[in-house]
Amino acid sequence: MDSLHLTTVHNPTDTRIFDKEAISLVNAGFDVGILAHNTQDQNRNGVRFYGLGSVSTRLERWQSIPTVARTAKRLDASIYHFHDPELIPVGLYLSATTDSAVVYDVHEDYGHVATTREWIPKPASIPLSYAIPKIEQRVAEEFDGIVTVSDWIAAPFRDCEIPVTVAHNFPRTESLQPATGQVERNQEHVLCYVGGLQKLRGIYRMLELLEALLERGVDVELWALGEWSPDEDQAHVERFIHQRDLERYVRFPGYLAYDEMFQYLHSADVGLALVDVEHYKKTVPTKFFEYLYAGLPIVTTPVNAVKAFMPEQYCHVVPQGDTEAAADAVETAIQQDYDPVQMRSLVETKYSWEAEAKKLIALYEQLLE
Repeated sequence: MDSLHLTTVHNPTDTRIFDKEAISLVNAGFDVGILAHNTQDQNRNGVRFYGLGSVSTRLERWQSIPTVARTAKRLDASIYHFHDPELIPVGLYLSATTDSAVVYDVHEDYGHVATTREWIPKPASIPLSYAIPKIEQRVAEEFDGIVTVSDWIAAPFRDCEIPVTVAHNFPRTESLQPATGQVERNQEHVLCYVGGLQKLRGIYRMLELLEALLERGVDVELWALGEWSPDEDQAHVERFIHQRDLERYVRFPGYLAYDEMFQYLHSADVGLALVDVEHYKKTVPTKFFEYLYAGLPIVTTPVNAVKAFMPEQYCHVVPQGDTEAAADAVETAIQQDYDPVQMRSLVETKYSWEAEAKKLIALYEQLLE
């Protein structure tokens, strides 16, 4: 096998790992597999899945790491491509015990992430926020390549004497057909969100916005597409919804396949990105470009990393935590006319995954020489 992607944190069909990287590599002629939890051994779209069994807790996930190392080595890939910082020991083991290339795919600024995880005690989170980047930079030289999602995350690795590739998480467009509204709505207007369901990504801000709009007499509902974060108290969110009598105005479809997700987006009116500004200081949220590709105007908190990419005419920026400003922005967005063809074309020509995939393919060709 040319490449085996390893993850213990992500869904086995994670959009970046499966829909973008793995499928693009298969289409380029590489033999690709994914080793992950909660999947059966199977073949999907030319990608072979290898199951690690089911896990439901963080502890079970960590306990499986030695199994990940042994299984990956047995599968004997020419390139091992791992996606989680907890798999750094596995990457080091494979680098030391095989002749294969090892690639670390850095999805986030994990030093900052350590300060946002509620399960990490506060006294430990600050030291970890300093230690994790130093560990990453120190061990990077033991690997054969680094892949990141933004220039900001790539910057600390630039001094390493290994290839550093930035593959932005732009939407994969070549296999998506233009869609029309195919998801039935219950209210006149629909706000839509794509991503993990947690406080940092704005779940409470979105619900407070929904409540404010309903109080203004706007006939609106919220579709929140994605999985609940392990660090989020889903029951608390449900109580929050119940206390405000919002049950019939909120829909949680769960984690969706890529094309199904776009059916929801094409059926909505406004895309929401009320994310924590500090958390997204170095990361470009993919949802911006997915909304744009679906022809949705965006209501967002001021995410600095997106300014270089996002056209102002489609993006309504509101202060974090200012519910009334967000409600004003939504009302403005649903009253304005936007050109969905122009918005879609912008993504296809400037911000599509297809251009980013070429960088990843070039890295693989270099490593397999």
